[in-house]
Amino acid sequence: MTDSLSTPDAATAATAKPNARRHDLDALRVFGCYLLLLFHIAIIFSPAPFYHARNAETSFVFTILGGFISLWHMPLLFLLAGWSAAVSLRRRGTGSFLRERWRKLAIPLVAGCVLLVPLIKYLELRSGQDLNRRGFSVTAEVLEDMQAVLPQIELPLMQPYDEGFLAFLPTFFTDLDRFSWSHLWFVAYLLVFTLVLLPILVRWVRIDTRTLRPSRLAIYLPILPLAAIQLVLRERYPGPYNLYSDWASVSYFVTYLLSGFAMAILPQLETVLAREWRRSLAIGLGTTGVLLLGALEWFQSSAVMLAGSAVAGWCFVVSLVGFAKERVVTSGPRLRYLAESAFSVYVLHQFVVTTLGFAVVQLPLGILAKFSLLLVLASAGTVGLYHFGVRPFRLTRFLLGMKPLPASDDASPGAGAAVRAIAQRARQGAVLAGLVAIPLASGSANAADPVGVWWVEGGAAQVEIAPCGDELCGSVIWLRHPFNEQGCDLLDEHNGDPALKNRPVVGLDVLRGLRLEGAGSQEWGGGEIYDPGSGRTYSAFVSMEGPDRMRVRGYLGFRILGRTTRWLRVGSENQCRAASPATE
Repeated sequence: MTDSLSTPDAATAATAKPNARRHDLDALRVFGCYLLLLFHIAIIFSPAPFYHARNAETSFVFTILGGFISLWHMPLLFLLAGWSAAVSLRRRGTGSFLRERWRKLAIPLVAGCVLLVPLIKYLELRSGQDLNRRGFSVTAEVLEDMQAVLPQIELPLMQPYDEGFLAFLPTFFTDLDRFSWSHLWFVAYLLVFTLVLLPILVRWVRIDTRTLRPSRLAIYLPILPLAAIQLVLRERYPGPYNLYSDWASVSYFVTYLLSGFAMAILPQLETVLAREWRRSLAIGLGTTGVLLLGALEWFQSSAVMLAGSAVAGWCFVVSLVGFAKERVVTSGPRLRYLAESAFSVYVLHQFVVTTLGFAVVQLPLGILAKFSLLLVLASAGTVGLYHFGVRPFRLTRFLLGMKPLPASDDASPGAGAAVRAIAQRARQGAVLAGLVAIPLASGSANAADPVGVWWVEGGAAQVEIAPCGDELCGSVIWLRHPFNEQGCDLLDEHNGDPALKNRPVVGLDVLRGLRLEGAGSQEWGGGEIYDPGSGRTYSAFVSMEGPDRMRVRGYLGFRILGRTTRWLRVGSENQCRAASPATE
């Protein structure tokens, strides 16, 4: 296709708007991208829908919160993408527009699928869930948890997944049933939609709209195709986001994309939006009330729920666009920073939320405490990763579709600036490493061998660690509560292998394969630790904190993704000191 829009014709020039930055649209993009942190953290604690990490305790309140946001959140992002496409196509012409789409969408999609998504998918499988191109399946344990809150849920079952990350990684790229683009489905869909619809968009952007005077009714016309899509296609094509059998979502989001494109080339609609957003908000809230009654099973009608979701979703999107147009009229350094970061936050947030969420859900905290902690940690982690790991560097900016650094931000362009920035951070890291090494070195002077008998979990059990060949192993030799409610021996009933469920917990090998990490070291790694309470096996790392105290860490793939407990040597109970927290 030739670059036929490089020189706008008369109609295009007549309808083109000034190249002034739309601060209201920037604010909506920031709102939409940053809201994903709240949304995805909430559904970790929801019995449904799916998320890569999952808390054992769930609440229907988070289902309601996630369902409300999902009514309008992704539709809003597709509408804004359509609006931006119209502005970009008009300003740049077809050829430059395609190059921009490649830079902003295709490169981040590939980079994200290679660098971020494999670990997300791995943690999803270790959480007992598998969402792939064919559909969604869960382990029997996860299904039981879901049905405790939503009894009507029925899903295909999968076997528990216990491979290591390095064994999993090659299969992610070679097995379509393992591959996933996770949250980057939005980027993939947007790229495909733009390329397929480009001939139509090129024609539309040439239309002279100066004589058109849309009525109030025009604002609500998209509800008709949206409701029809929900009623006719949604139950037949419920997903997943695989592009080739997801026709309900494809047609639904294309409608929003084209609606946003139409709003951009028909600026008279903005006058109508400014008058209508309050009425649209009222309609959306009223319809959401009906949907809530349906979710609480006050009535049962799939047609009402499907059509109502289309009405509520569109009305909320219209009200947000009208509200932003009316209220956001200026910008400043804060909005400019957030607007530049928005897409990077979208790409990065799922990696941060999933990895931190997988660790947080294992903490011995209540559901509200976990939710609050994860919201703070994931928000800070995502913004910090963007600010310190992406924003300052040419390569990372390129991989996430950002514009090159302005000259004012890069006094020494080229590879030299990046090398100096990395060297500066390396020096900072060396200082931090030295500070951390001081207490570690002082502790290692009194370190001892882990061989012996240890109190575990605050005295709930005793584990004896002894040599087994060139390695160390540990077995349970005593339990505070060795019997179940029937007065029988406590068994390994949570084990995923049916043949092992009748093993007594007393005598069970729970540590195995620990190897000294180096001559003179007081750390043992490369082993495994088994948790009889969940039937799960984790990688294990042990380090001494003196002759009678030991840190034992179980983790998945990376040591950062795990939980640490401190064990006390039997016989040293009266040697009290200021104790460290039980977990971290």
